[in-house]
Amino acid sequence: MIKRLILAAALSAGLSGAALAADNPDDCLKEAFDIAQSAEGKKLADADLDSLETMLSKMEAQCDAKEFDAASKTGEEIKAMLATK
Repeated sequence: MIKRLILAAALSAGLSGAALAADNPDDCLKEAFDIAQSAEGKKLADADLDSLETMLSKMEAQCDAKEFDAASKTGEEIKAMLATK
């Protein structure tokens, strides 16, 4: 499940360089890709995987809509959730 999200984010982002504060869809999607990659090493329960997939999809949609502040907030929420696992 995570691998599918990583692949989708990688293709969408074009693997461009990421900036901490995204100012274009490619950088924003690259940040989502990086978060998904960091989650891959975690041993997450099915419920956590479902939550992660939902949150990453939300972040990707925000990136596509150029809602970079909202995407950044979603990314921070994902990172906080992963930090507890």
